[in-house]
Amino acid sequence: MKAVLFALLSAIVWGTAPLIFKLGLRGDIPPLVGIFFHNLTAMVFALLSLIVLRENLQYPLKDIALISIGGFISGFLGLLLYYKAIKAGEVSIVAPIAASSPLWASLFAFLLLGESFSFSKIIGTILVVSGVILLSISK
Repeated sequence: MKAVLFALLSAIVWGTAPLIFKLGLRGDIPPLVGIFFHNLTAMVFALLSLIVLRENLQYPLKDIALISIGGFISGFLGLLLYYKAIKAGEVSIVAPIAASSPLWASLFAFLLLGESFSFSKIIGTILVVSGVILLSISK
């Protein structure tokens, strides 16, 4: 139940972010500059949190490397593409399509991590794909 609550709260927080991004990107700020300030702010708050909570930073290099690669993929490449889409398009279309990431995460988890693919996951995936298609053609 705790995981579901945190996931729901993250969805609400992430649901507000595209509106703020769109407002910030309306002017002359290019997406790459937006990502710089986005990630700089996230880094400062993460660093302050680590200091305040006195977190241990000694972990296996392999784990840190994998997390860093994931950060590059999602925190840089994914955000760059997302910011470009937000700047060029409507938030009400871009955000739901970008939010189809669970579809890809589930597929990759099934193919690469050997996770199970149940009937409910298949139905959920079909619903996600259907929603993306509907949003894509709703112009």
